[in-house]
Amino acid sequence: MNEKILYEFTRLYNYQDILSKLMNGNLNLNYSLTEIHCVEVIGQEVQINGTKLAQIMNITRGAASKITKRLMGYKLVEGYRHPENKKEVYFKLTDKGMDIYKQHEIAHKAWEERDIHFLETIDLNERKIVLSFLTSFNSYLEQLIQEES
Repeated sequence: MNEKILYEFTRLYNYQDILSKLMNGNLNLNYSLTEIHCVEVIGQEVQINGTKLAQIMNITRGAASKITKRLMGYKLVEGYRHPENKKEVYFKLTDKGMDIYKQHEIAHKAWEERDIHFLETIDLNERKIVLSFLTSFNSYLEQLIQEES
């Protein structure tokens, strides 16, 4: 049974990935999912630097640096320095980056509406059990990540 649960998680992840690619359309042809999520985080945050970006995305600062350099090369993101802190580089979306951000948000809302509609067909007690399980499992995985870091 445990193997079957893990197998179903893998299927869930794969199906979500396929649907994300289908719903994001051309975004996934040009940019990786990580790059799109980086654009999303930068679009949501005010005065975000590489350290904060890495923390939010749960990646290393080096990985955040590489991604932002690629996004700057694509002209989706630009770096700037705050007048009060000329040492730190902050990031903001360009007009092109804002277009990608908006496209991703539209796809995300459609995904959310689709899945909420399905979840509402499931008995409330069953949803509570699933939520409890997922919360516990995510806490377990988060602990493992912290131990490995």
